[in-house]
Amino acid sequence: MLRNWQAFQDLAKRFAGGDVCLRVAGLAGSARALAVAELLQIHPRPVLVIVASLADAHRFAQDLKFFGAPAFEFPEREPQLWKGGHHREAEAERAMIVRRLTAGEPIAVVVTPAALDTPLPAPGEFREGTLRLATKDSLDRELLLEALEKAGYERVDTVVEVGQWSARGGIVDVFSPMHPSPARLEFDGDDIESIRLFDPTTQRSTGSLDELLVLPLVAVPETADAGATRLLQYLPAGAPVIVDAPRLLDETSEDAPGRRPLAEIIAGRPRVELEVLAAGEADVTLEALSVDSYSGKFDRLVDDANRWRAEGFTVRLVAADPGQAEHLREILHDHDLDTRVVDALESPDSIAIVVGELSGGFAVPAVGLVVLAETEVFGARRRTLRRPKYQRGAALTAFTDLAVNDLVVHEDHGIGQYLGLRTMRIGDKDADFLLLEYADGNQLYVPVDRLDLVSKYLGADSGAARLDRLGGASWQRVKESVRAALREMAEELLKLYARRSVAQGHTFAGDS
Repeated sequence: MLRNWQAFQDLAKRFAGGDVCLRVAGLAGSARALAVAELLQIHPRPVLVIVASLADAHRFAQDLKFFGAPAFEFPEREPQLWKGGHHREAEAERAMIVRRLTAGEPIAVVVTPAALDTPLPAPGEFREGTLRLATKDSLDRELLLEALEKAGYERVDTVVEVGQWSARGGIVDVFSPMHPSPARLEFDGDDIESIRLFDPTTQRSTGSLDELLVLPLVAVPETADAGATRLLQYLPAGAPVIVDAPRLLDETSEDAPGRRPLAEIIAGRPRVELEVLAAGEADVTLEALSVDSYSGKFDRLVDDANRWRAEGFTVRLVAADPGQAEHLREILHDHDLDTRVVDALESPDSIAIVVGELSGGFAVPAVGLVVLAETEVFGARRRTLRRPKYQRGAALTAFTDLAVNDLVVHEDHGIGQYLGLRTMRIGDKDADFLLLEYADGNQLYVPVDRLDLVSKYLGADSGAARLDRLGGASWQRVKESVRAALREMAEELLKLYARRSVAQGHTFAGDS
């Protein structure tokens, strides 16, 4: 969408040339991600995108995916203190990203400075721990099981989450980060007869593989010196680094005062700095403007869309899912604006609706493009809704609000049991922690200054509540299902509001 713009062509040429430092000004909001995505489409290569926070990482990666770039968030070190168990989802995500980088795949890895500083196993150690299994291979099944244990995989009765394996008879199931679902290996003696992907819910086969790559899970070492391996050592030589917030280059972290400045860490790498405001020292200026929020005022939205169309602009309205897109199409039709729901941004329609997740809209006058995200179209709505089975619970104002053995809900890890307050020595200071126990006896220490993450469990029957597993996917699935339920309810409300907005009322006579 930007490729015919001379200013962008200049940027792409300099990006391909590997400028040591390229300053780009003028890009607002998700237009930054559009520019990065199109650069990677023109010049495919691995790239690192450094952002200020985890929330920024999620938004930037989400926007990159919307614009067609393969993007991944690299997890930070877990901030809590763990006792027993692993955060296998994060370990699996690290393993998958590291593998793709070492293979030179043209992916965008979005990181925070803290994630960039996370110590990792050495590349040689990672390569040695990678298992490549193919049909008709002969190998000792027991040695395979030992290798899975060594690679950090958890033995379970039924494989449902990444980083797990199980064995029964001549069948070994394993869920590698390189695949979206687990694989089933069927043995005939020491020979692998078949490798099939399967649905962990139904256990039904979804396809066959000739080869399965089992990656070692990338756990963060508990202790590491300054010379330990970091993510940059997995990034191919010459791969560029994009800094979303150049102020980060010289900032020091209060949480890690010994960490080197970011500018020093990435020194010698080609880098692109994205500035919001156009500045005299910028090498390239790309004007992308923020857009107004219509907050459900569709008369004004339709007037502006028709004006943009008359001026030759391409207008794209973004909806989160197909149902929401269809509702938006109906609302616009009721306001005398006929549109289509299209599969891609670059369709011939002057005004169209695109399905996807985008953090915010923007306008690029130079190429005649306006993109409105769902938040600009509908605005942020606050709704009072029925509580789901799992709920945020009663907010805590102090740890004294809890009694030992109370059930609690941690925002990131789900239902656990409060075991009391513990004081631990951290460096040269004593610190207080809430001790929470989860399934399988795994324990989590939560700093009292993060009390906002914990609330009392308010289920109808606390005695029947099941503890979640630390590092498991069950709590994430619950949150996703709740989001889906809320979205469905929101869609029904939108339908209702749309019908009300076009319904014809009846004027009654005055009182007699």
